[in-house]
Formats: sequence, C-alpha cells, structure tokens
Amino acid sequence: MLQELKAYPRPRGVAVAAPQPKRDFGNVVVPLQLATPDGVLSFFSTTTVFGTPIDITLAEIAIEAFYPADKATADAVRMAADGGAPPPELKNRRRRR
Repeated sequence: MLQELKAYPRPRGVAVAAPQPKRDFGNVVVPLQLATPDGVLSFFSTTTVFGTPIDITLAEIAIEAFYPADKATADAVRMAADGGAPPPELKNRRRRR
C-alpha cells in the first residue's frame, strides 16, 4: 500500500518529506497535516458512533469531525469560511520547496 501511495502524483512545488509536528500530543491525538499553497494545516479528529446492539437504525451511523490543532489552522479555517486570505502565521509555516 505504501508503494501505491508513493506512486500518486504530487502537486507542484510540494516537498517529498512529510511535515513533522512541532508539538507532542502524548500519543492521545494523531494530527492530520495538510500541505497547502498557503502553508501546513494541522487538524485532529474525533469519531462518534451511535447505536446499540439491538437498534438496527443506528447500527452503522458514525460521525467523524475534524478540529484545528493549532491557532494558525483555526485562523486559516475561519478566514476561508469568510472568504479572506490566510493569516500571516500560516504563511510563515510554509514548507520548503
């Protein structure tokens, strides 16, 4: 599977190395880091599963929600929702090309 993922095309100007988290999440959270043209966005997720063993209508319902893992990502998400430019902190975290 790793070889298959490595064979996928990369966006132009994106470095090969994955971004390294600058914070230790204590093995409780695994951050999802996305390299964007404006910088690296960091998220963590939670998964909620609904239902009981005898309730067939809820047996397969699960919701996964992603939350910003740092202030720069939270600001970038807010700005994107408002149609604005990304915050300067995010631009300063751009990956090396």
